[in-house]
This record gives sequence, structure tokens and C-alpha cells, in this order.
Amino acid sequence: MIRAISTKVMAALCAAFVAVHIALGLLSLDMVSAVWPVLLAMAIYLIAVVVVLRPCSGRLPLPATVFVLMAVTALTLLITSVLPTDRWPGYASWHLAATYTVLVAINIRGQVLLSWIGVLLSVVLNTLWASQTTMGFVGGLMLNIATVGWVTVSTGIGHLLRTNDRKVGQYRADAEAAADWFAAEQALHVARTNWLEHVRTVAGPALGQIADANHDITEIHRIEFQLAEAQFRDEIRGRVLATAEVVEAARRARQRGVTVQLLDDRRQNLTPRTLAAVSERVVSILNQARTGTVTARARPQGGDQAVTIYAAPENPDEATFVEFTDRSPEP
Repeated sequence: MIRAISTKVMAALCAAFVAVHIALGLLSLDMVSAVWPVLLAMAIYLIAVVVVLRPCSGRLPLPATVFVLMAVTALTLLITSVLPTDRWPGYASWHLAATYTVLVAINIRGQVLLSWIGVLLSVVLNTLWASQTTMGFVGGLMLNIATVGWVTVSTGIGHLLRTNDRKVGQYRADAEAAADWFAAEQALHVARTNWLEHVRTVAGPALGQIADANHDITEIHRIEFQLAEAQFRDEIRGRVLATAEVVEAARRARQRGVTVQLLDDRRQNLTPRTLAAVSERVVSILNQARTGTVTARARPQGGDQAVTIYAAPENPDEATFVEFTDRSPEP
């Protein structure tokens, strides 16, 4: 289906054409040899119009298209069987306009090849009928000019509109890609700005003291510098584990002489529930540690464990090992 032509617009146009065709057929009943085939043909025509205009995504389904082609064949056979053979049928041959109306609708709805198969069927059936009347073979060909012409025009317009749809789709995709790229760049810029501001806040005072030739660096200052450096290391290497609570607890533990390592080998965020549980347990272990080493590691994705915590004090019998899946802790 061509996006440039909505189903409502097509339905309104077809309804207008159908009303005219049915009116012409009813006004010409005095020219046909029997009325019931005309009325049956009108009923088939109305059903075919409903089928071809039924809303659906994409092109018209194949079963619906085949049904409409069968309806076109039946419509043509019914009307030509009761038309006069000794004179021009006039508006009694309303089935010609009805035929190209549904065939154009099939064409616009994406079934281009099958619409032309319908044109071929219409041309063959009408020409064969006309060849047996006073119009002859040439007159039969003339009957099909409108059908061929309208479907040709609809094929050309449909091709242009489908090309336009593809271009619009490509433009939209390019615009969305550009918007995504710009958003990513903006997010990266904000992240970099925040990180630089954080570095200035944490390391700025220390760097100012180091750069001041008149400022004496004491042992207390050196410890503060080491703690600041360790904080940056935690935030870079620990990433997902380096929450504000964990970083603060690690700073206090280092002040007591504990060696702390936060390592992120996962490179993917934990679920909020798991991260909260991990942070709470790491903070608890760090607060309890007085000596030794505490190592918290986010494991690579795909393993059984998401996070492991190992606390190794000077006494090996007091070591603590905790494993977390990405759902719940397992002590």
C-alpha cells in the first residue's frame, strides 16, 4: 500500500465511481436481454469493491487479489451475455468502467502484476464478445482502451509514489540516525563535563597544594593524595561497583590500613535490585574490616556469578567470601 494515498481517500473515490456505475447500469436495464445477470453482476461488483478496500497493512493479500480477479471475470461474462449484439451497448456496458476501477485499486495496493493479469483477462473476454457482434474485433479492442489507459496511469503514478515513499523512509531513517548520534554526542559531552568537574572537586585542592612551592607537603597531605588517587582508581576500574556509598566506605577502610580493590570485568550494568544488595554487602564488609584485603569484582557476563566479594584479613580463618547472581545474594 502506498503511504501517500490513505485507505479512506481511496474508499471515498471508489465509492463515488461505484455509485455512478451502478446508476448507469440501472438506467440501462432496458437495453439488456435479461435483468438478473446485471443485478447479480452488481452484487459481485460491490463485494469485490469491499474486498479490495478492506484495510490491511502492506500490499493487498494474495487471496483477496485472486478473488477480485475472479469477480472481474464473472462480472464481464455476466454483462456481456445480456448486451445487445446489433448495436452499440452504450451505458449498458458499465462493467468496463467497473473493471478498471477495481483493477486500479489492486494496482495501487501493490499487486501490480496481478492487476495487469486482470487487464489481460478483461481485454480477452471483451474482445472475444465484441468479435461476435457488429462491432467486430477492432471495436472490441477499442472497448478496452480505458481499462488499459487507467491501469497504465495508475502503474506510473504508483511507481512514483512508491519511490517517494522509499525516499521519505530513507530520509526519516537518516534523520533518526542523526538525532541518535547527536544525542549520544551530547550525552558523552555531559558525561565528560561531569567527570572533569568531579576530578576538579576531588583532585583540585591537592594539585593546588602540590603546585604551590611555598606549601609544605606533610605526611597527612600525602595520605590524602593517596586516598584521592585510590578513589579515582575505584571509579575507573570499579565502574558499576563504585557507588557513592561504596567509595566512601572504601576511603574509610583505607584510612584504617585495609587494601581495597574494586574491579569491574562485567562491562554491563547490574539490575537495580542486585546492585543495591551488592552495595549494601560491600559497605558492610568494608566497615567491619580492620586489616588485610577486601576485593569486590563484577564477573564477566554469562557466568553463574555476577559479583564476588572476598575479604582476607590477617587471620585466614576469618576470611569472608560472598557470591551474587544477578537476582539474589548467596552467602
